[in-house]
Order: sequence, then C-alpha cells, then structure tokens
Amino acid sequence: MYLEEIRMNFIKPCTTDAGKMQFKAKFTRDISEVFPYINAVLQGANYNHRAKCLTFRRGIAIITLFPEKLAVAKIINESEAYEIMDLVKELVNDTDEKKDEVEPLYEMRKKPNAIEIYKKLPKLNCRKCGIPACMAFASKLSEGQISVKRCLPLYEESNKEKLQEVENMVIMLGHEV
Repeated sequence: MYLEEIRMNFIKPCTTDAGKMQFKAKFTRDISEVFPYINAVLQGANYNHRAKCLTFRRGIAIITLFPEKLAVAKIINESEAYEIMDLVKELVNDTDEKKDEVEPLYEMRKKPNAIEIYKKLPKLNCRKCGIPACMAFASKLSEGQISVKRCLPLYEESNKEKLQEVENMVIMLGHEV
C-alpha cells in the first residue's frame, strides 16, 4: 500500500464560512509523485506542479493535497473529516496502483469561467431557474452555488448537446452535476 495512514492534526471552525469546519492532517509519506496521475484521472482537479499541490472539491468541501499533508475547508462535522481522509487515502492508493495505465498530466487545467458557461446556455432569460438572467445563472453555476438542473430549458430535446457541454464544464470546475 502506497499511503498507509493519514493522521488528523486539528479540526476547528472554518474562517471563511460560518457554521463549517476545517481540518489539517499529515500523510505517513510524501505523495507528490502521484499528483500528476490524480490530475489526469480527476476531472475537477486543479494541479500546480511548481507549488506541488493539488486541489479538488467534494460537494462544498475544498480538499488540498500537499506532499506530506492534507488541508480541507468547508466540511460539516468531524465525521465528514474522517470520510474525506478515507476518500483521499483510497484515491492516492488506487491512483498509484493504476499509474502505469494513466498518462500523467503536469499542466494546470484551464477552468471555464462564467462567460464561457453563459455561451452554452439557451440565453432565454426565462427566470425558470429563479435567477433574473442567464448571465447571473452562469456566474452562480461557475461558483457552485446553483445546480445545472435548475435551468429547465437545457433539458429540452433541442438543447441536449448544450446540456452535455455545460455539465462537462461544471465537472471541470469540481462541482456536482
């Protein structure tokens, strides 16, 4: 097993989001050599080769891997912290096992912005999503504040291709579809 254990250092209230928690943990070894492989297999990952860190989301939680430590923000409770540590350990070990089958990706992915998302929307400003304009919807979507499922016109037969493109962008941003 590549990564044997992850040990929590501390857990405390989140400084950026009231009502949420953050925690830090330490790996039993340096895991930076698997970062380019995780970057290749995890669509929403944001890898910085120079800084040797990789960030991704799970729901609203922001998970950052460093060579020898883990930093996570915006979790709900201690139970979620342990779930995330298990998830990270499994991700690292599974990726290491399969790295011979994966082409490593050392570059940082270009993340789509609100304007790029807007270009793929039906642009009806119909307000069916509860937002006054499609551009505002695209902005909220890019931040993970709203679900793509709220844009009902995207689910019409004539917009199936656009729906797929918008869903791919949302995944690239590390948000759930």
